[in-house]
Amino acid sequence: MAVALRQHLADGCDAVEVDDDADRRRPVRRAARLLFKGVGGEPVNAATFSRTWASAREAVGLPARWGIHGLRHYYATVLIHAGASVKTVQLALGHSTPTITLNTYVHEWPDVLDRTRLLIDGALGQHKTAATPAVSRA
Repeated sequence: MAVALRQHLADGCDAVEVDDDADRRRPVRRAARLLFKGVGGEPVNAATFSRTWASAREAVGLPARWGIHGLRHYYATVLIHAGASVKTVQLALGHSTPTITLNTYVHEWPDVLDRTRLLIDGALGQHKTAATPAVSRA
């Protein structure tokens, strides 16, 4: 899928102006290279999106039952595995709180539990980490 998306972007996916309200406290107008555009190059609206998605999905060989929500999960997963913070992913997806993001995607941070164990081990002096105290206060 990544190859098809890269090719689509390379084939003339020019930027259009969009309202970005990912951070509802600070909405901005910005240029965006949209994956899906209407016939005139404008952002696709809800009324026509189903048709647009169906032809795009077929063109890249995704199964008929693979919905647009799959792209949202793909986007979130790429951000997480690239090291984005929970807050960054929350804002990118438009979740109202980081808790919603964590409840949905916690399994995508597979090393989190191991990392917390290493931090505690370091604090207890068993491994050298940033959490290792210079002098024990115990």
